[in-house]
Amino acid sequence: MQNQNIIPFTQGQLKNIATLPPHITYEEYNTMLQAVDQYFNQKKETEKRNHHRDRDKLMLSLMWETGGRIDDICQLKTTDFDFKKRELNLYMKKRKRNNIVTLSDRMLFEISEYLRNHQIRDRLFDLTRQRAWQLIKKYASIAEISDVHPHKFRHGLAIYLLQQSVPIPVISARLGHSSVYITMQLYMKVTPEIQRHFLEGVPMRED
Repeated sequence: MQNQNIIPFTQGQLKNIATLPPHITYEEYNTMLQAVDQYFNQKKETEKRNHHRDRDKLMLSLMWETGGRIDDICQLKTTDFDFKKRELNLYMKKRKRNNIVTLSDRMLFEISEYLRNHQIRDRLFDLTRQRAWQLIKKYASIAEISDVHPHKFRHGLAIYLLQQSVPIPVISARLGHSSVYITMQLYMKVTPEIQRHFLEGVPMRED
C-alpha cells in the first residue's frame, strides 16, 4: 500500500525549465548511446574497437542510471558491484563516503557481459576524467546535442525521475545528497496543491 504521507512529485511540480539546472533529457541520453554505435560502425571491426564501443556505452549508461559524478564512475572497480543484491557501492569522492545505488536487471546484464567479453578484472574503465569528458563531448556532437558536460547526466536523471513521480527522498538518496532539501532546492517548487495536501486537516486554531 502506498504511504499516504508521500505524494508523487509530478512534472507539473518541477521548477520552470528556465530555472532548472542545465541537463540532458532521457531522449538525448538515448540519442548519445546511438551516437556511440554510429561512430564505431564506421570503423573496422576489431577486438579493440568492440571493447571501446562497449566501454563508452556502459560509461554513459552508468552515469545516467546511477547519477554518479564522472570522477566516481571512472574509478569504478569490479568489486564495487554486488550482483546478488543488485547494488553498486559507489564511492563519492566529493562527499568522501560510499553510497549504495540499486541497479536494474538490464544494467546488471550489460555490466556482466562487459566484464566477461573483455576480461575486466579490476577497474571497469581505462579512462581518466579528462578522456571521459572528451568522449562525452564527441558523442554529443555526433548526436547534435550542444553544450553537454558530464554533470548534465546527473541533473537529467533527477529531473527524469521527478517526471516519473519518484518521491524526492528516493531521488535524494540515489544522488547521495546530504539532505532532501538540497534536492528540492535544485529541482522542485512547492505548488499550492502540495501546500493544500499537507495542510488539509491540520488544526490552525482552537475552536
